[in-house]
Amino acid sequence: MRFRRRASGKKGHGALWSIIYIDLMTQIMAFFVILWSVEHGSKLTATPSLGTGVGMGDQTARMVDLPGDVLFASGQTSMAPDGKAILDKLFGDADSGVLSFDQGGLAQRKLVIHGHTDDVGIKDANFQLGYQRAYAVYQEIRRHSKEVPDHIILCTHADNTPSRPVPPGSDRTVANEARSKNRRITIEDLVVATKPGEAKPGETKPGETKP
Repeated sequence: MRFRRRASGKKGHGALWSIIYIDLMTQIMAFFVILWSVEHGSKLTATPSLGTGVGMGDQTARMVDLPGDVLFASGQTSMAPDGKAILDKLFGDADSGVLSFDQGGLAQRKLVIHGHTDDVGIKDANFQLGYQRAYAVYQEIRRHSKEVPDHIILCTHADNTPSRPVPPGSDRTVANEARSKNRRITIEDLVVATKPGEAKPGETKPGETKP
Protein backbone atom coordinates (compact mmCIF):
# COMPACT_ATOMS: atom_id res chain seq x y z
CA MET A 1 0.00 0.00 0.00
CA ARG A 2 1.38 3.44 -0.92
CA PHE A 3 0.86 6.45 1.29
CA ARG A 4 0.79 9.96 -0.13
CA ARG A 5 2.42 12.59 2.02
CA ARG A 6 0.32 15.56 2.99
CA ALA A 7 1.73 18.97 3.60
CA SER A 8 0.32 19.15 7.13
CA GLY A 9 1.49 15.65 8.05
CA LYS A 10 -1.96 14.81 9.43
CA LYS A 11 -4.94 13.06 7.90
CA GLY A 12 -8.07 15.18 7.60
CA HIS A 13 -10.59 13.89 10.14
CA GLY A 14 -13.53 15.03 8.03
CA ALA A 15 -12.39 13.10 4.98
CA LEU A 16 -11.61 9.98 7.04
CA TRP A 17 -15.03 9.91 8.71
CA SER A 18 -16.72 10.50 5.36
CA ILE A 19 -15.00 7.40 3.96
CA ILE A 20 -16.00 5.33 7.01
CA TYR A 21 -19.60 6.56 6.82
CA ILE A 22 -19.94 5.88 3.08
CA ASP A 23 -18.49 2.37 3.46
CA LEU A 24 -20.82 1.67 6.39
CA MET A 25 -23.91 2.87 4.52
CA THR A 26 -22.93 0.69 1.53
CA GLN A 27 -22.78 -2.39 3.77
CA ILE A 28 -26.11 -1.55 5.37
CA MET A 29 -27.76 -1.17 1.95
CA ALA A 30 -26.35 -4.54 0.90
CA PHE A 31 -27.65 -6.06 4.14
CA PHE A 32 -31.17 -4.89 3.33
CA VAL A 33 -30.95 -6.22 -0.24
CA ILE A 34 -29.89 -9.68 0.95
CA LEU A 35 -32.64 -9.79 3.57
CA TRP A 36 -35.20 -8.79 0.95
CA SER A 37 -33.98 -11.67 -1.20
CA VAL A 38 -34.29 -14.13 1.68
CA GLU A 39 -37.85 -12.98 2.43
CA HIS A 40 -38.80 -13.56 -1.23
CA GLY A 41 -37.34 -17.06 -1.44
CA SER A 42 -34.24 -16.20 -3.43
CA LYS A 43 -31.06 -18.20 -3.13
CA LEU A 44 -28.93 -17.24 -0.14
CA THR A 45 -25.59 -15.60 -0.74
CA ALA A 46 -22.90 -17.69 0.91
CA THR A 47 -20.38 -15.86 3.08
CA PRO A 48 -17.67 -17.22 5.39
CA SER A 49 -19.00 -18.47 8.71
CA LEU A 50 -17.60 -17.02 11.92
CA GLY A 51 -18.03 -20.30 13.74
CA THR A 52 -21.17 -19.76 15.80
CA GLY A 53 -21.53 -23.51 16.19
CA VAL A 54 -25.33 -23.42 16.06
CA GLY A 55 -25.71 -26.55 13.97
CA MET A 56 -24.86 -28.42 10.78
CA GLY A 57 -26.55 -27.22 7.61
CA ASP A 58 -26.87 -23.64 8.82
CA GLN A 59 -26.16 -20.94 6.29
CA THR A 60 -25.04 -17.34 6.63
CA ALA A 61 -27.11 -15.08 4.44
CA ARG A 62 -25.14 -11.93 5.12
CA MET A 63 -22.62 -10.46 7.51
CA VAL A 64 -22.08 -6.76 8.06
CA ASP A 65 -19.19 -5.20 9.99
CA LEU A 66 -19.91 -2.07 12.02
CA PRO A 67 -16.81 -0.11 13.13
CA GLY A 68 -16.42 -0.27 16.88
CA ASP A 69 -14.88 3.20 16.98
CA VAL A 70 -18.13 4.60 15.56
CA LEU A 71 -20.46 2.59 17.79
CA PHE A 72 -18.55 3.14 21.03
CA ALA A 73 -16.28 5.73 22.58
CA SER A 74 -12.76 4.48 23.31
CA GLY A 75 -12.82 1.81 26.04
CA GLN A 76 -16.56 2.22 26.63
CA THR A 77 -19.37 -0.35 26.54
CA SER A 78 -22.26 2.13 26.32
CA MET A 79 -23.45 2.98 22.83
CA ALA A 80 -22.36 6.33 21.43
CA PRO A 81 -25.08 8.57 19.91
CA ASP A 82 -23.70 7.92 16.40
CA GLY A 83 -23.84 4.18 17.08
CA LYS A 84 -27.48 4.36 18.17
CA ALA A 85 -28.34 6.33 15.04
CA ILE A 86 -26.72 3.68 12.83
CA LEU A 87 -28.64 0.83 14.48
CA ASP A 88 -31.86 2.82 14.18
CA LYS A 89 -31.25 3.13 10.42
CA LEU A 90 -30.52 -0.58 10.14
CA PHE A 91 -33.33 -1.97 12.30
CA GLY A 92 -35.82 0.85 12.86
CA ASP A 93 -37.92 0.41 9.71
CA ALA A 94 -40.69 -2.05 10.57
CA ASP A 95 -41.58 -2.52 6.89
CA SER A 96 -38.07 -3.60 5.86
CA GLY A 97 -38.43 -7.18 7.13
CA VAL A 98 -35.04 -7.11 8.82
CA LEU A 99 -36.57 -8.22 12.12
CA SER A 100 -39.11 -10.60 10.58
CA PHE A 101 -38.01 -14.06 11.71
CA ASP A 102 -40.74 -16.30 10.25
CA GLN A 103 -39.15 -18.84 7.89
CA GLY A 104 -42.23 -20.99 7.28
CA GLY A 105 -41.37 -23.69 9.82
CA LEU A 106 -38.50 -25.31 7.86
CA ALA A 107 -35.81 -23.09 9.30
CA GLN A 108 -35.18 -20.56 12.01
CA ARG A 109 -33.59 -17.21 11.36
CA LYS A 110 -31.09 -15.88 13.89
CA LEU A 111 -29.14 -12.66 14.22
CA VAL A 112 -25.70 -13.41 15.63
CA ILE A 113 -23.90 -10.44 17.17
CA HIS A 114 -20.12 -10.85 17.33
CA GLY A 115 -18.00 -8.58 19.53
CA HIS A 116 -14.39 -8.12 18.40
CA THR A 117 -11.57 -6.17 20.07
CA ASP A 118 -7.98 -5.32 19.21
CA ASP A 119 -4.97 -7.10 20.71
CA VAL A 120 -4.15 -4.41 23.28
CA GLY A 121 -4.63 -5.35 26.92
CA ILE A 122 -5.37 -8.57 28.79
CA LYS A 123 -7.09 -11.28 26.75
CA ASP A 124 -9.68 -12.11 29.42
CA ALA A 125 -10.62 -8.44 29.72
CA ASN A 126 -11.00 -8.24 25.95
CA PHE A 127 -13.33 -11.25 25.96
CA GLN A 128 -15.47 -9.43 28.49
CA LEU A 129 -15.32 -6.17 26.50
CA GLY A 130 -16.35 -7.98 23.31
CA TYR A 131 -19.35 -9.52 25.06
CA GLN A 132 -20.43 -6.30 26.76
CA ARG A 133 -20.37 -4.43 23.46
CA ALA A 134 -22.28 -7.19 21.69
CA TYR A 135 -24.86 -7.07 24.49
CA ALA A 136 -25.14 -3.29 24.18
CA VAL A 137 -25.89 -3.67 20.46
CA TYR A 138 -28.50 -6.33 21.28
CA GLN A 139 -30.18 -3.97 23.74
CA GLU A 140 -30.52 -1.33 21.01
CA ILE A 141 -31.87 -3.81 18.45
CA ARG A 142 -34.46 -5.30 20.83
CA ARG A 143 -36.14 -1.91 21.14
CA HIS A 144 -37.45 -2.42 17.61
CA SER A 145 -39.10 -5.85 18.00
CA LYS A 146 -40.46 -8.02 20.81
CA GLU A 147 -39.33 -11.10 18.84
CA VAL A 148 -35.64 -10.23 19.07
CA PRO A 149 -34.78 -11.94 22.41
CA ASP A 150 -35.78 -15.36 21.00
CA HIS A 151 -33.66 -14.97 17.86
CA ILE A 152 -30.38 -13.45 19.04
CA ILE A 153 -27.04 -15.16 19.66
CA LEU A 154 -24.22 -13.23 21.35
CA CYS A 155 -20.56 -14.11 20.72
CA THR A 156 -17.30 -12.61 21.91
CA HIS A 157 -14.03 -13.15 20.03
CA ALA A 158 -11.62 -10.72 21.73
CA ASP A 159 -8.84 -10.40 19.10
CA ASN A 160 -8.91 -14.06 18.00
CA THR A 161 -10.56 -13.36 14.61
CA PRO A 162 -8.98 -10.10 13.42
CA SER A 163 -10.22 -8.39 10.29
CA ARG A 164 -6.68 -7.21 9.61
CA PRO A 165 -3.83 -8.90 11.52
CA VAL A 166 -1.21 -6.53 12.90
CA PRO A 167 2.01 -7.22 10.93
CA PRO A 168 4.93 -8.12 13.22
CA GLY A 169 7.34 -5.25 13.54
CA SER A 170 4.99 -2.79 11.83
CA ASP A 171 5.27 0.90 12.63
CA ARG A 172 2.72 2.63 14.86
CA THR A 173 0.63 4.05 12.02
CA VAL A 174 0.14 0.67 10.32
CA ALA A 175 -0.50 -1.10 13.64
CA ASN A 176 -3.07 1.48 14.76
CA GLU A 177 -4.89 1.28 11.43
CA ALA A 178 -5.11 -2.52 11.69
CA ARG A 179 -6.30 -2.37 15.29
CA SER A 180 -8.96 0.15 14.34
CA LYS A 181 -10.30 -2.30 11.72
CA ASN A 182 -10.31 -5.11 14.29
CA ARG A 183 -12.42 -3.19 16.83
CA ARG A 184 -15.81 -3.96 15.35
CA ILE A 185 -19.23 -5.50 15.79
CA THR A 186 -20.25 -8.10 13.21
CA ILE A 187 -23.94 -8.83 12.72
CA GLU A 188 -24.51 -12.18 11.03
CA ASP A 189 -27.85 -13.10 9.51
CA LEU A 190 -27.98 -16.87 10.05
CA VAL A 191 -30.59 -19.33 8.80
CA VAL A 192 -30.69 -22.40 11.06
CA ALA A 193 -32.02 -25.59 9.50
CA THR A 194 -34.60 -27.57 11.48
CA LYS A 195 -35.31 -31.28 11.24
CA PRO A 196 -38.58 -32.36 9.61
CA GLY A 197 -41.29 -32.44 12.27
CA GLU A 198 -39.18 -30.53 14.75
CA ALA A 199 -41.21 -27.89 16.53
CA LYS A 200 -40.01 -24.34 16.78
CA PRO A 201 -39.84 -22.69 20.21
CA GLY A 202 -43.37 -22.16 21.54
CA GLU A 203 -44.93 -24.62 19.05
CA THR A 204 -45.95 -28.28 19.35
CA LYS A 205 -45.27 -31.20 17.04
CA PRO A 206 -48.15 -32.65 15.01
CA GLY A 207 -50.37 -34.78 17.29
CA GLU A 208 -49.01 -33.21 20.47
CA THR A 209 -50.90 -30.95 22.82
CA LYS A 210 -49.50 -28.34 25.13
CA PRO A 211 -49.52 -29.32 28.83
